[in-house]
Amino acid sequence: MDPKQMIGRKILGRYKIVERIGGGGMGVVWKANDLILDRHVALKILRPEMSEDEDFVLRFRREAKAAASLSHPNIVSIYDVGEDQGLHFIVMELVEGETLRDKLNREGRLEPEEALNIAAQICLGLAHAHNNNIIHRDIKPQNILLTELGHVKVADFGIARALGVVSTTSTDLVVGSASYLSPEQARNGQVSARSDLYSLGVVLYEMITGKLPFTGDSPVAVALQHVEARAPSVRETVPDITVEIEDLISKTLAKNPGERFQSAGEMLQSIRKARSALYRTEPEFTAKGDGAMARRGRRKRSTPTAVKVLAVFVVLGIAIAAYAIYSFYKWMAVPIVEVPDIVGMPHIEAQALIREKGLIPRLSAEKYDRNFPAGTVISQSPLGGEKVKVGREIYYTLSKGEAYVDVPDVRRLTLREAQLELENHQLQLGNVDEIQDATVPKDHVISQNPREGTSVAIGTRVDLVVSKGTEPETVIVPNLIGLTEAQASAVLNDNLLDLGDVTGVPSDEPPGTIIAQTPEEGEEVPVRTRVDITVSMGSQGAKRSHTIKIEVPDKGRPVHVRLTVTDLDGEAVRHNRNEAPGDTLTISFQYKGDFAIIKVYFDGKLAYQQRIKP
Repeated sequence: MDPKQMIGRKILGRYKIVERIGGGGMGVVWKANDLILDRHVALKILRPEMSEDEDFVLRFRREAKAAASLSHPNIVSIYDVGEDQGLHFIVMELVEGETLRDKLNREGRLEPEEALNIAAQICLGLAHAHNNNIIHRDIKPQNILLTELGHVKVADFGIARALGVVSTTSTDLVVGSASYLSPEQARNGQVSARSDLYSLGVVLYEMITGKLPFTGDSPVAVALQHVEARAPSVRETVPDITVEIEDLISKTLAKNPGERFQSAGEMLQSIRKARSALYRTEPEFTAKGDGAMARRGRRKRSTPTAVKVLAVFVVLGIAIAAYAIYSFYKWMAVPIVEVPDIVGMPHIEAQALIREKGLIPRLSAEKYDRNFPAGTVISQSPLGGEKVKVGREIYYTLSKGEAYVDVPDVRRLTLREAQLELENHQLQLGNVDEIQDATVPKDHVISQNPREGTSVAIGTRVDLVVSKGTEPETVIVPNLIGLTEAQASAVLNDNLLDLGDVTGVPSDEPPGTIIAQTPEEGEEVPVRTRVDITVSMGSQGAKRSHTIKIEVPDKGRPVHVRLTVTDLDGEAVRHNRNEAPGDTLTISFQYKGDFAIIKVYFDGKLAYQQRIKP
């Protein structure tokens, strides 16, 4: 993807590319401007070689949509997934800052406190993903973003796979980076949430020691060490590290998933304990006595107990009153600020704006809302523009974006049952078409669109085709007298009959109306019988000219073409000879009356007929 060609390009007419941010194995990430919401976003476009693999693209779109359902402060939000002129893309939250890889390359290793804080925030993001049945499968420093304020966000769920959809075949691609692979990923075995925790353990090991637990000459060599070798002790590199941190990393890097932390929440608790241990200090008590001072104290004249108690209460009362007066004036002196309007803003920007005003952001709830992109604020309390004191808590609700559901299979259900099933899945009944079907009972669903299993937004309309039952063997011929040819065709179709030959004759009846039919009205005939009609051509008329073009079919040999014209004077042959295959004939003729009926025959068989008029 040539940056010169990409910069300034608009994707779907909405996302205008500004600059290239970076790239990975799957695609290139661009900074783009969302022209509708007037904000910057990160636009990840699949590499062309991957876009050509239809199976990969389908999986990519399915898994990106699943990841888009995640909404958490420690996960990069996905706003949109789509395709434009062969470019498959994901629109994500733009995180200003750097990757953990950048930080480690610059600093080598991190202080234990900072490393544990980063790991804890990663754990929070993974806990949310795992609770929504999504496994990341590629936790590594390159996929951990750090904002300028130190906030951590897990990125790139593009190769995540829905929990439980696991391939254990040898042909399945080993997903993830070799240095951070869990043993089961290296073996192409069953992957679970504990696989992500193993990879996080490797990241934590690298943050604490400044190096990886396993290295080798090739990715295969590194992967084999994850399967077979014991991870070196953290204390071999950092001797003064606490026992709690060493135990934490050792348990996370257990080869057997059953011996690791069983959930991100469990690992988070252990991280918090290890962090608390960093601040734990042993209190020092000194017992220095001074005999002379003690003796002097004993020689002091004792004060009566009642006087002592009274003095304590007096002093305490004065102190409480003074503190109350001080607190009141301090409270009265707190500045008043205007609450910012954060509705529609991205989560991190909203938090930063609230803190700039000296207020405290408080996330009160998260819910699905199709009108607000995932990760943006839906509502707030107090409202924007209200006057409050500095330090006031501002509660807000965050959007989880548009919710997706799988379309249920409603085939073979009655129309009413199908409608209830769709409503139970928060979908709507769309258009309903009825057709005859000998295999599906009457009033039961034959087919649906979208198909069953398709992931769609809540509220999507599902169109159904419903059976009218088996066609009858015979029908009664309706009355066509007085109708036009078009009206007769529609009536016949509704009665399971077909329009046959159309013949025009002079008549005193209005031109174009049917004056006779065969079979006649009321006769019982088999389904799909052809009904011939005779149409009035009027009682008089002037000569009119007409030109027709006839495409001769290419049969590889000459074709006999015959053209007849029926007008007030009756039927006449206007063309009757062999023509070269594939030729286009232009035939001009005259007819008498308000209209005429032409018939074209190829090799003696009626090809088509047409009613013409000025």
